[in-house]
Amino acid sequence: MMSDSTSPGRVVVSLEDLLAQADALRKSIDALQKLRDEVYESLNSVKSSKDAINLLKTQGKDLMLSADRRGYLLLKVNEIPISKVLVNLGLGYYAEIEPDQASKILDEKEDELNKSLQDITQRLNKALEEYTQIAEFLNRAQQSQRSGE
Repeated sequence: MMSDSTSPGRVVVSLEDLLAQADALRKSIDALQKLRDEVYESLNSVKSSKDAINLLKTQGKDLMLSADRRGYLLLKVNEIPISKVLVNLGLGYYAEIEPDQASKILDEKEDELNKSLQDITQRLNKALEEYTQIAEFLNRAQQSQRSGE
């Protein structure tokens, strides 16, 4: 970037620089959207885990469990002992603990994921705003160039 010596505070940027910045922002936006989707998926898994704990606490005689995420296979099981569950602590570590303690750990994980989601959303919105501004400027420049021809 070069300063325009005729106008203090003005910055002159080439169209190539703007195109490169737009491309970098587009890549950043794509990465943030992918990260946001992964956090959403993790958040949904935590919520499903909490729901499963609550379901097991109030189970009747027979229980239907989904063997996969989409419910293509259901397993009919009789009472499941709920004295202990395994909860993922991260980094491949699991703890065998009581369901109420597991629920607390999952609540903390849910809070952590919600905060991450808010941060990612803010960063994504900022990048989208910058990208939109550059795109609008490039469109105006292209229209000016066409009208000058």
